[in-house]
Amino acid sequence: MNTADLIIIGGGVIGAASAFFASRAGFKTRLLEKHAALGALTTSASLAAFRAQFADAENIAMMLESIDFFENFRKRTGLLDADIGLVQQGYLFVTTAAEGYAHSRRRVELQRTLGLNDVELWDGDAARKHFPFLAPEITAATFRARDGWLSAHELTYHYAQASRAEIFLDTGVEEILLRGDSVEGVHTSRGNFYAPRVVIATGPFSKNLARSVGVELPISLVRRQRAAIKEHALIPRHAPMTIDADTGAHWRPDGHGAILAWAIPEEPDIAREELSPDWDFPARVLDGVARITPFWRELENSLRRSDLDVRAGQYDMTPDAKPIVSAHPQIRGLYFNTGYSGHGVMASPAGGRVLADLLTGKMSGIENPFSVARFENRIVGEEEKMVL
Repeated sequence: MNTADLIIIGGGVIGAASAFFASRAGFKTRLLEKHAALGALTTSASLAAFRAQFADAENIAMMLESIDFFENFRKRTGLLDADIGLVQQGYLFVTTAAEGYAHSRRRVELQRTLGLNDVELWDGDAARKHFPFLAPEITAATFRARDGWLSAHELTYHYAQASRAEIFLDTGVEEILLRGDSVEGVHTSRGNFYAPRVVIATGPFSKNLARSVGVELPISLVRRQRAAIKEHALIPRHAPMTIDADTGAHWRPDGHGAILAWAIPEEPDIAREELSPDWDFPARVLDGVARITPFWRELENSLRRSDLDVRAGQYDMTPDAKPIVSAHPQIRGLYFNTGYSGHGVMASPAGGRVLADLLTGKMSGIENPFSVARFENRIVGEEEKMVL
């Protein structure tokens, strides 16, 4: 029989991180991915950025742990030559609101009470002194220098390389096998794989897979788009991730070019293998980021279609925009590592560690802030939801 201690379904960045932490915790692990490569869908469409500038204790702790892992990636994985393309040029949130400074100050004060002590608060003049490309209308900004971005592709493959898991590509899971109220394994396009523990880590496809065994995950799917500009002399290469806190439009350098994105509200969607971006998205996002960084207006006049690469992916959103890293309370051996709400790359180390602690019993379900049980009889306030 094709047996293991643990089967992880999904070879994106979350599945690969799950395999790394689970195998390092001593589990004989098999990772099953239905495509011919790891990280081929949502992971490949990510901006691959990370930040600790949240406004709640769970996200701040998760991101601080993850950023520390990124900063010490070679030591933590044992891959002494690994390069995940780590760039720490910071995250800059800016606002043009008249009350922007007071609002930003309250947020920074809250962050400090939650253990995030290195966020800088600036008025508009100070922000423009640090970053002269900002618009004169900016009234306030917050900045954290240790935030940044990396290569999602390299991160995913290095997780896999450093794990002790067996990885099966072109292996689509068709059914989760149950015996009574316990997991037995999975039926795949390559036959059956058996294990007493199965982790669903399939991002936008997690809801459908969980539903196949009678589990309704509180996840909704929304399309998100990004536009990459290959190269332009006007783009400041040493800029931070720059975000319009009023609208959500944001951009960051990418080599000699840049990546721009905007979480424009859309209706919930179904899980899709292929998503098409809107033809007018580059124009819309350029207009959005030009509000806070006016050099984009000059730049867009010289852009050609060949200068742009536009992609779309899906966010697997939970009601509180925090992941589900959890054992199922009724089906023995069924686990979830999903629902990252657009924060999968940045939270992958801490999420993988939490999963491993649940598998080993080091963390109980009661102690776990990311348990699926948190959604029972709970109304999530608007202040808990993150735009980005």
